[in-house]
Amino acid sequence: MAASGGEGGRVADLSLVEWAGQQAAWVQDSLRRISTTAGFTVSEEDRKAILDRINYAANSLGDEPACDALTAEHLSQCSETGPRAVLASIGPLQNIDRLAKDQRLRFAPTGVTLVFGENGSGKSGYARIAKRLCRSLSVDELKGDVFKTKPDGPLQVKLRYQIGDDPITELDWVPTTPPPPALKQISVFDSKNARLYVDQQNRIAYLPIEIAVLEHHGQLCGTFGTDFSTQQSVIEKRLKTPLPTGYTPGGKMQAFLARLDPKSQSAPTKMEIESLAGLSAGEIEELKGLERKLLQDPVAQAATRRRASQVLARLVDVLTSFENGYSDPALAALGKLVDEARATAGAAGLAATAQFANEPMPGAGGEAWRILYQAARDFAASSGGPADRIADQVGDPCPLCQEPLGETAAARMARFNAFVQSETAKKADAAREALDAAKAALEDLVVPPTEVVVNSLTGYAGIDATRAAAVIQIEAALTTYAARRKAMIDRITDAALEVPSLPASLRSIVAADIEKLDAEATQLEATATHAAALDADRNRITELKDRSKLHDDLATVLQRAEELRELAAIKACQTQVQTRAISLQISSLRRKLVTENLQSRIQAEITRFDLDHIPFRVSDSSEQGQSKFAVGLQGVDKIANNQILSEGEQRALALACFLAEIADEGATYGLVVDDPVSSLDQRRIRLVAQRLVQEAAKGRQVVVFTHNLVFFNEMVSEAARVGDSAPLIKIFVRKTEADGFGVVEEDTEPWLAKGVNARINDLRARAKVLAAETDFTGDNYRRSAKDFYSDLRETWERCVEEIVLNNTVQRLVPDVMTMRLGGVIVSDEDYKAIYFAMKHVSERSGHDMPAGRDIPVPTPTEMLGDVETLDKFQVEYKKRRNVADVARKALHAPVKAALV
Repeated sequence: MAASGGEGGRVADLSLVEWAGQQAAWVQDSLRRISTTAGFTVSEEDRKAILDRINYAANSLGDEPACDALTAEHLSQCSETGPRAVLASIGPLQNIDRLAKDQRLRFAPTGVTLVFGENGSGKSGYARIAKRLCRSLSVDELKGDVFKTKPDGPLQVKLRYQIGDDPITELDWVPTTPPPPALKQISVFDSKNARLYVDQQNRIAYLPIEIAVLEHHGQLCGTFGTDFSTQQSVIEKRLKTPLPTGYTPGGKMQAFLARLDPKSQSAPTKMEIESLAGLSAGEIEELKGLERKLLQDPVAQAATRRRASQVLARLVDVLTSFENGYSDPALAALGKLVDEARATAGAAGLAATAQFANEPMPGAGGEAWRILYQAARDFAASSGGPADRIADQVGDPCPLCQEPLGETAAARMARFNAFVQSETAKKADAAREALDAAKAALEDLVVPPTEVVVNSLTGYAGIDATRAAAVIQIEAALTTYAARRKAMIDRITDAALEVPSLPASLRSIVAADIEKLDAEATQLEATATHAAALDADRNRITELKDRSKLHDDLATVLQRAEELRELAAIKACQTQVQTRAISLQISSLRRKLVTENLQSRIQAEITRFDLDHIPFRVSDSSEQGQSKFAVGLQGVDKIANNQILSEGEQRALALACFLAEIADEGATYGLVVDDPVSSLDQRRIRLVAQRLVQEAAKGRQVVVFTHNLVFFNEMVSEAARVGDSAPLIKIFVRKTEADGFGVVEEDTEPWLAKGVNARINDLRARAKVLAAETDFTGDNYRRSAKDFYSDLRETWERCVEEIVLNNTVQRLVPDVMTMRLGGVIVSDEDYKAIYFAMKHVSERSGHDMPAGRDIPVPTPTEMLGDVETLDKFQVEYKKRRNVADVARKALHAPVKAALV
C-alpha cells in the first residue's frame, strides 16, 4: 500500500474518502483526526499519536497501534457552516497606541458601518485591533504609547461579539493571547494586505472541506519530513567517523565489520556483535596455549608483523595530521585569527551599541544575538526564504514565533539585516567564521586514547626490545600532542596560556619500520610450512585476537550499529511522509472544486472594477501540500504587477482578489475594509463603493474605515440608492485636546462634511453640554474649550469659503464657479468682522499664549455668544448676498433703449 498516496490510476476521479482508502492505515487515521479537530489543527497528543503510527508503518516495531479510517460521515460533520459571528464593539481600551481609554466603537451587525476619520485621528488604531482579531493576510503589532518612556500598564481591549443567535459575549482581551476563534470568520482588507494579494502567491484561504483536510495533512507531513531530515543529517555526520582498525586483513572480523556501512543491505544486529565480542575463560587459555605452540611459527610471526604494519601505517597518517595541525605555523596562524576576530568584533560591537541603543532588549548585535540571528536565518532559508537575510517586510512571518511582522518589528528586522550586511559586521563575521573554522579543525583533529593505541600495538611491542621502546615513544608523543591540542583550543579564549612544545617527529622512524616489518613478514612467510593443522591453529589465533579486540572496541561498534538502525528507520519514515501524492490529489480536487470558480470570480471582479483593459492571468499551484493562487500580468516576460500597474489599479486588483476569494466562504461572514481606495484613483471610487454596498445587501456585516471624504459620500449615496437591504450607520472618529485620539461620535457626519449651519448647531449643543461643568479652571475644561474654539475657527474659515465667497472657489476642487461670483460682496465692515472674529477665536484655540497675556478660559455663556456672532454674521451676509445677486443678474441683459 502506498505510503502517502498512490500516484497511479485515475486520481482525478477519486474523492478524498476514496483516495484515503488507498493509503496506509496511518494516513487514514491522520485524515480522520484532522477532520474531527476544530480548525483542522491537531493537538500535541494527536500529533504524537500520528508520529507513532508513522514509525510503526515504516519499521514495524512494537505493538501495532489502532488506526481508524476516514469516512464520509467525518467530513459531513465538519462541513456544516458554523453560526455567523459578528463584531459588536471594540473598546473601551487600555494602553493601546494613544487611543482614548473611555471610547467604544460599535458596529452594526448587518449593513454598513461607515467609520470616517482624518489622518492622525486614531481611526487606524481601531483598524489595527480589528486586524488582530479577525482573519488577515498580514497582522499589525499592537503597541502602547511609543512616545512614553515607560508604559502605563498592560494592553487590553474590551470586546463584544455575537455568535449566531447567542447572547452577546463580552471579553477583556489581552493582545498577547489568541483572539476568539469565531472572529476569524470575519475577513480584513487594507493597504498592507493589498500588497500581499498583488505581489505574492497567496494561499487560498477558503477551501472545500476535502481540500482543507488534505492540506492540513500535507502540512503535517511536511513538518514531519523536515524533522526527519534534520535527524538524518545529524546521524550521517556522526557516521563519517571511521571505525577502529587493527583487525586481521582479509579476516572474518574485518568482513563482519565492513557490514556496518549505510550502503550495506545486511548490517549486523546488536546481538550478533555482542556474541562475537570478548573471550570466555576457556578461550583465553586456548589462545595462550596456541600462542605458545606457535611462538616460533613463521606464519604467526608474519601475521603479527602484518597486523603491526597496518596499525603503524594508520599511525603515520595520524602523526602527519598532528604535525601539520599542531605545528608552530598553525599556532601562529591561530593567534593571528584570534587577534583579528577580537579586533573586528570590537569594531562591530561599537557599531551595534550605536545603532541599537534604543532597542527594547540590550545586547542586540552581540555574540549571543548573532547566534540567534544566524539560527533564525538558516531556519527561514530551509523553508524557502532568502539565504542572506531574514524577511523584513510587513506581513512576513517571523522565523521564531511564526507571527506576521508588524510595522515596528519589520523595521527592526530591516535594521538587523542592514547591520549584519554592513562592512563592519561582514568583517567581523568573516573573522569569526575563520576562527570558528580553525577551532573546529582543532576539535575534529582528535588524539586517540593512548591506551587504545598501545593495546593495538601489543603484538608489535612483543617482537623485540627496540619495538617495545618505540611503543613507549609513541605513547609519550601522543600524550604531548593531546596536551598541545587542548592548550591551543584554550588559547583562543586565554591568550596568555602556555602551549607545550611539539614532540620530536616519529614519522620517519615509524615509516622505516613499516618497510622493515613488511620485509620481515615476507621473509617469514617464505620459510613457513602450511600443514593443515598449523593453518587451522593460525586461523584460530587470529579469530580469537580479533574477537578480543572487538571487545575493546565494543562501545564504538555498538554505537555505529545503533546509528545505522536509526538512519534506516528515519529514511523509512521519510518515505512515509512524502507529499507529492498529496499535492497531486489536492491539485485534482482543487481543479474540480475550486480553481475554475475562483478564476471566474476574480475575472468578474476585475470587470466590475474596470480593469478589463489589462490582460491578467490567474494561476494556481500546490506547494508542500498547500493550495495557492496568483494573479499576474499576461505578458511575454514575467513582470511584477507593482512595476506596471498604477497605485489605483493595484489597489483595485487586490480588492478584486479579496472579494473573489471570500465569495466562496459558504456563509455571509463579515468584512472589515480599511481605506479600500487610493486617493490617486478617483475613477474607481464609485465602483468600489457600489461593490461594498452590494456585499452588505447580501446580509454581511461590512465595516469600512476611510479618510477619503469623496469615498465616504459615495458610500452614503450608494447605500441610500439600494435602500432597506443595505442600512448604513455613520461614525466619526476624531482627535480632541480633551480626550486625545480615537474619540468616537456615532450617527453623525464627519466634521469636514458639515456645512456652516450644521457646524453652528453642533457648536451650540457642545456649549450647552459644557454649561453643566462646575469647574471652569481645570485642565479638562481648558482642553474642551480649546477644542471648541479650534472648531469655531474652522467654521469661520468654512464660512469664508461657503458664505462669503459663495462657493465660487473651493479647496481641492479644480473648477472655479464663476456663475456664483454674483453673490460675492466683501465690504470693509465684513473684512473687519471676519478679521477680529478670527483673531478672537485663534487666541483661544491653536496658539500658545505668552505668560504676560493670560487670557481667561471662556465660559460656556461666552462660547454661546461667540457662536451667535458667527450665526448673525452669516444670516445678515446671506441677505445682502441675495440682494447683490439679483442686482448683478440685471447686468447680464443689455441696457434697454428708449423709444421715441
